[in-house]
Amino acid sequence: MLIRNARVVDPQNGLDERLDLLVKGGKVAAIGHSLAADGEPVLEAGGLVACPGLIDMHVHLRDPGFTHKEDIASGCAAAAAGGFTAVACMPNTKPVTDCPEVLRYIRDRAKETGLSRVYPVAAITKGMAGTELTDFAALREAGAVALSDDGKPVESDALMEEAIRRSSEMGMFITSHCEDLAIIDGGIIHKGSVSEALGVKGMDRRSEDSITERECLLAERTGGRIHIAHVSTRGSVEIIRSAKARGVRVTAETAPHYLMMTHELLRTRDANFRMNPPLREQEDVDAVMEGV
Repeated sequence: MLIRNARVVDPQNGLDERLDLLVKGGKVAAIGHSLAADGEPVLEAGGLVACPGLIDMHVHLRDPGFTHKEDIASGCAAAAAGGFTAVACMPNTKPVTDCPEVLRYIRDRAKETGLSRVYPVAAITKGMAGTELTDFAALREAGAVALSDDGKPVESDALMEEAIRRSSEMGMFITSHCEDLAIIDGGIIHKGSVSEALGVKGMDRRSEDSITERECLLAERTGGRIHIAHVSTRGSVEIIRSAKARGVRVTAETAPHYLMMTHELLRTRDANFRMNPPLREQEDVDAVMEGV
């Protein structure tokens, strides 16, 4: 087909302008102005963007075990519909993605869908129980691209330090769910004026900040690589910025809701606005946006 008058965005080739794309045999055959259709169907793409496929490095396909929430087929279809040609799926499945057998299942099911590439993230600890490291070498051999106990923190400092060191030696990295469970102590939304007004127990920012700081220090000590998941607080942004300035091998991510929403939405008592990490305050939104 000929895709006409799209905004073509291709950072690798320095492109960001309105152009035509001629597609033949499943590949881009030509890019330019006023291209001839050569008998191919024409898609008028004014107002649309044509760009390389996007990658989401933190999704939950929930397959195996929780397919009433999502499965590999529906998750890949949603990804493709949004322009995401590759996703990395977290290991909090049932059974946990902590062995080659589960990894093979995920990869085989992903191949069946054919809609987007799936890169499995394996668990740091067996059963995500936080007590014993998985076999990193076997998991990498089976196709794991990274390691995480996402949904749970690795509470032991010593175990996390060993995980960062070992994963780095193998050319892998760890994605950390930064949450101090002792500080949270049963909190269900952000600790602040809204939690006080609703009379519910809050989750202090320190729960995220303290583990973010720990991970950066452990990465600095070991020379390993750490990735901080779903950053939601001003403190974590500052900690990551400081660590980067010191040369620590730390990267980070956030999510759209931490750039757009605050805990004020919970005054409606709508549970759709309850999440983990929780929605924070405007100063956190501003800091996270500045970090991005």
